[in-house]
Amino acid sequence: MSYSSADISTTEDEHTMLAGFAARSKLHDGIHQHLYTHCLVIGDGTQKVCIISNDLMEISPALADTMRALISEKSGLAVDNILMHNIHTHSAPRSGGWCNVTGGPNRAWKERMVETVTDNATKAIAAEGKPFKLEIGKGTTSINGNRCEKEGPVDHDVYVARFLQKGKPVVSIVNLACHPVCMGAGSLLLSSDYPGINGRILSEAWGGEVFQLTGAAGNMDPAQGPKKVDYAEECGKCLADSLVNIKFSKVPSKGLLRLVNETVDLPYQIDEVTPEAVIAHADSLAASARTVFPRFADDVMGWKAEILERFEEGPVPSKLRYHLHGVDLDGVIFFFSDGEPFCEYQMEARAAFPDRTIFFAGYTNGQNSYLPSERAYQVRKGYEYEVEQMHVYIKAPYPLSDKMPATYREGVIKTIKDTIAEE
Repeated sequence: MSYSSADISTTEDEHTMLAGFAARSKLHDGIHQHLYTHCLVIGDGTQKVCIISNDLMEISPALADTMRALISEKSGLAVDNILMHNIHTHSAPRSGGWCNVTGGPNRAWKERMVETVTDNATKAIAAEGKPFKLEIGKGTTSINGNRCEKEGPVDHDVYVARFLQKGKPVVSIVNLACHPVCMGAGSLLLSSDYPGINGRILSEAWGGEVFQLTGAAGNMDPAQGPKKVDYAEECGKCLADSLVNIKFSKVPSKGLLRLVNETVDLPYQIDEVTPEAVIAHADSLAASARTVFPRFADDVMGWKAEILERFEEGPVPSKLRYHLHGVDLDGVIFFFSDGEPFCEYQMEARAAFPDRTIFFAGYTNGQNSYLPSERAYQVRKGYEYEVEQMHVYIKAPYPLSDKMPATYREGVIKTIKDTIAEE
């Protein structure tokens, strides 16, 4: 393995628009914690897998593809072997939209971020890999809760993978399903939120560096919801306290490294998306705008115009393609998905393979869509945005069907099965 990290923060005198909260209207005015890109490269002598985790909210699939292609071009590693995750902190600069056009407040930062992430990954891929030992541990935390239902599903499990060389930790990965949104819309500070606090404390206790792979956090928030910077400090410390003394188990070295890349096509509410269907749906949504926030009708009309423009450019797919990835490292499974799966998918995947340790990471290779669970479609109240409105903001051509959960779950289970099939 080889590992490298680099700072992707703004400069002290830069002021950018932060991502994640529509209620924010001002540029950020300070730095609470610096943001980093982490790159872990694992090889078996014949192949390498590059796992990147950025302290960012999200990047588009198009930007993720561009950055991965740059890394591939510079390093010679196949694009399919490069996995780019973002922890989903809502206190990092936006990497898309109006603020990144020429002259926009985020433009200079974005160009520097792209260069730093790609150069850091290229450096890690080119470095001479050295033997390592893998340890895994499991803890539980109280910092997260269901953000849509007080008594809804919650996954309090936390998994840790620790990579050691010469008996000392080089880097540790923490895997938890919880939105990094302790710092709410009122905060204008740059920060990696609770993952950064947790990582700093555990790094001091264990040695080496620590980064997060955010799990199926689509419906997981900090237990008290978004608040202020003090809450990020509190949650980060609480998480670290729950992990610092966990017992680690040594993973027997088998020299096994396997990567599987698969896709799954998620159904919309109609079998064929047409311009006529888009127009009818937009008119229906706009007519019900009184039930949602004030700008919704205007947002719907903007969505309709953009989707209709796509039809002028060529066919518009009638399903939403998702990319799923499995890495088998000496029997420990690392699963990656784009989008924001609800926590039930993570819990179901682990239950389906009870004899396996499964790290489950969303937000990989581009942000795509929320993936509500079957429960969300059944309950609906509290989940209106995820099941009825999110397509307007992710610019999908139509809302996902209530048959989507079964399709996605099957894709997850199949990917994990295929990953372990040839051990």
